[in-house]
Amino acid sequence: MSVLTHLPQTDSSTLDIWKRMLAPAATLERVLEELYSVLRDQQLCMIFNITTVDFGLLHLTVMRPTEEILQELCKPGLFQMFLKIRSLPILWLVLRGLALLSERPEMAREIRTLLPDIMETLQFVSAHITLNVLNIFRNVVNHLGKMEARPIALELAENLLHLFNHVSSEIRARSILLFKDVIEAVVWWQKGDMKKKVHRGLLPLLFLNSDETLSVAQASREALIACAKFLKWKELEHQAQKKNIVGIMECLLQQGRRRVDKYLQQSLLYLRHSQASVRQDALLFIGLTLSLYWDQSERERNKIHKALHPLEHDTHQGVSSLATSTILMLKYPGRQAKSTWGKLAKLCCWPCSAISSEKYH
Repeated sequence: MSVLTHLPQTDSSTLDIWKRMLAPAATLERVLEELYSVLRDQQLCMIFNITTVDFGLLHLTVMRPTEEILQELCKPGLFQMFLKIRSLPILWLVLRGLALLSERPEMAREIRTLLPDIMETLQFVSAHITLNVLNIFRNVVNHLGKMEARPIALELAENLLHLFNHVSSEIRARSILLFKDVIEAVVWWQKGDMKKKVHRGLLPLLFLNSDETLSVAQASREALIACAKFLKWKELEHQAQKKNIVGIMECLLQQGRRRVDKYLQQSLLYLRHSQASVRQDALLFIGLTLSLYWDQSERERNKIHKALHPLEHDTHQGVSSLATSTILMLKYPGRQAKSTWGKLAKLCCWPCSAISSEKYH
C-alpha cells in the first residue's frame, strides 16, 4: 500500500520495488491475497477513481493465465480507463494483462482499439513498461495483419526509431524486429510516408549490425534487408545479405548529396556510442563520406573535426587510429583524401573493407 500511496508514482525506482515485491507471486498464494486486498482498498480506489471491484481485477495479471482468467480479463473498456492512470506500478500490471491477452488472436482483436492509449505509455522512461508495450504491439501486428495494423503503423514506426539506441539490449532487439514487422505490414497508400522513416532507420540499422549483443546484431541485419526490400533497392539488399558493411555504406552514399549530408550528420551522433564496434563503424562511414564528398564547407569540416577529436584518445586502439586517420583526411581534401581513406579502411577488421578500399587508390 505504501508503494502505491507514498512513493513517486512515475519514478522507475518505485516500479523496481513493486516488481521485486510481486516476483514470487506465481508461487506464493499469500502474495496474491495481499495484492488483491490492497487493490480493493477503499482509500486507494478513491485516489485513482476506480471501483474496488474493477481495481481488484488487476491481481489476475500476475496469476497463471488460464482460459477462465483470460476471459475475465478481456474487458477493453475497463483497460482503457486503467491506461490513463499515471502510476508505473499500476500501468505495469495493466500492460502485463494486455500482453497476456495479445497472445491470443481473438483477444488481440478485442484490444486493438486500445493501441493508441498503449502507445502513450511509452512517454514513461521505464524499460519494464517499454518491454510490455513492445510485446503487445508485436503480437497485435502479427495476429491482425496489414489492414488492422494500418491505423497505427506510421506513428508506431516513429516511436520505434527512438528505441534503436536504448540502453537495454532487449529493447533494442525487440524494437528493431517490431520495426521490421511494421514496415512489412504497411499498405500501399502509406508507403510514401513510411519511406521517410525507413530512410531514417538505415544508418542506425547499419551501425547496429556491429552491436556486441548478438540478438541486436541479428535483428538489425534482418530489419536492414526488410528495409531494402521495402525500398525495392536490390543492391542494398544484396550487400546486407552478404553482411558487407562497406558495401552497404557505399549504397547509402549513392543517393545524392542532400541525403548523404543527412547521413553524415546522423553518423556524428554515433561517435559517442558506448560500444567501440559501433564507434568504429561510424568513423569508417565518415571517412568514406569524406573521400567521396570532400568539398565540405569550412564550417562543416570544423564541426566534424570537433566531433572526431575526443576519439583520438579513445581507449580502443582501432577507434583511436581511425579517428586520427580521418582527421588527417579533413586536412588533405580531394584525391589525397581517397588515398587516406584506403589506408584507414585497412585498419578495420572486416574482409570487405580491404576489397572496397582498392577502389580508392
